[in-house]
Amino acid sequence: MGIDLSLRLTSHSDPRPREPADRLLAWARGFVPIAWWTLFVPGDGVMGPYGLALITRTDAALERLRRRGPQLRAVAGRHALGLRAIEAALRSAPSMFLRAELHELYESVPDLTKLCDPARLDVWPQRLDRGRIMATKQHGGSLADAVVGAVPDHAVELPDPATLEARTLAALRSGDTSELDLLEEALARQLVEAHEPWSELVPRRWGDGRAEAEANAALTALAEGRPEPFAPLARTRRTFAAYALSKAAGLAHDRRHVLRRALRGATEPLAAPVALALKVPCPSLDALYVAEWLDGGRPPRTVATPEAALACRLAAVGAPAWLLSPHDPIAAAERALGGWGDAVFYGSARPVALADAPDLAVFRALGLSAEAARGWLPAGAGDDALATAARDVAGALCKSAREIDAPTRAALRDLPAPEAPFLAGADRACVRLALGDLDALPTLLADEATSATALVAALRSAGAGDRALDWLVARARSADPAAAALVLDTPGADDTALSAARSAAAPALRHIAEIKDRWNEGLITTAERDAALADIAELARALGPDGASLREALAD
Repeated sequence: MGIDLSLRLTSHSDPRPREPADRLLAWARGFVPIAWWTLFVPGDGVMGPYGLALITRTDAALERLRRRGPQLRAVAGRHALGLRAIEAALRSAPSMFLRAELHELYESVPDLTKLCDPARLDVWPQRLDRGRIMATKQHGGSLADAVVGAVPDHAVELPDPATLEARTLAALRSGDTSELDLLEEALARQLVEAHEPWSELVPRRWGDGRAEAEANAALTALAEGRPEPFAPLARTRRTFAAYALSKAAGLAHDRRHVLRRALRGATEPLAAPVALALKVPCPSLDALYVAEWLDGGRPPRTVATPEAALACRLAAVGAPAWLLSPHDPIAAAERALGGWGDAVFYGSARPVALADAPDLAVFRALGLSAEAARGWLPAGAGDDALATAARDVAGALCKSAREIDAPTRAALRDLPAPEAPFLAGADRACVRLALGDLDALPTLLADEATSATALVAALRSAGAGDRALDWLVARARSADPAAAALVLDTPGADDTALSAARSAAAPALRHIAEIKDRWNEGLITTAERDAALADIAELARALGPDGASLREALAD
């Protein structure tokens, strides 16, 4: 399209022709950027000799931008970065006028009430997806062009990359989206160069270049393990090659198994569209997911790198209903609700645990409604899956609550519950106990629905082992290593209780070998293995010198 629209500072309040003194703030081609509509109200529309213009005082536009800008930044993230330049220009011209020249598109007045509505952020050619603007194939420019327009000569000072994680956590806690665009841009700058080979391969850029024969030749070479299997596509435009490979892989039913095996560990960029079609995790597909995010797509939830997890956190700042990466240490609810297996954690360099910001993990889970949680479950999952996920989340949160300071615990206990909470009944009561609500303990001990794993963890986090010593002793006698460790750590435990706790060492020693065998056979996930061994390691610590045999078996 060759239609030019402009956003200008001018000294005149009428739609007269442009003057040399007018200052260009932004321009667009073919449609009005979303941010422009938020700077005006319907009464600002004026029909001049050339068509529609929107004209308002700069102080009025600045007030609207300050009021509506946070919402737009939350939706668009780094793609709204140009708003900072427009805001600075408005601030520097308090007695002038802002004019959007739209006459190339509008020869009559459209329904400005709808177009200037700040809640309507899905103006063509964008669409809103869970709080994030997504680019579409019909829009040929960058997503920043669609959100703000092309802003000439604007630069910003970005945060130190070393501070991104801490600043993102602070923004999550406060819900502050004011610097979301800066944080996203600082993260993206670190990733753009490394993911450049995948930038042309994102699906919205694909096209049909009639390269079926070359794609099939490449798949044959890949299946046969030849070097440089994608050489047949060397002269094909990469956007056409990606389309052809994806289509050919989807039709290669007889070679599907061997292609899946060949793709494991693949790093070539053109392996990504094949892996995407066959749903095979590999480094190349991970890179494609990151490139999609850089291009305005969804955050790369399945990618294990810290940068990808941080991108998902940034998305959650702008849209609290957006899921974190399951690789994120604070994503207890996401992991439980997603049914994530080991395949999702492909390439993870460290075990996933509640390591940082446990207060935020508890806050997010306590505020989660059952309705929202149900939307995160895999297709076809029922009430039992929701209940199982809630129990798993409660256990993880009770363990992490021991790291939360007393004032924050009190604040979390005062959080109002949603009308129909995801964490309800005994699960919610266990988390509250872990946060110091000891009034919940008698009911939990008497309730058959209480998860023993969560209750032991809650008692430890609350420092209340002495209040349920008889129950803990019974658990220790049944070979519960976590309960036995808590008995050993409880100052009020008598010799009978301590003897019962020590008796859990022998079955725990046998259980180590069983756990490892089950993991080797693929019967339990890595996360389940690590959780079970962590409880035994806690018992070995509490036993002191008597735990030497357990520590030796764990080391093996």
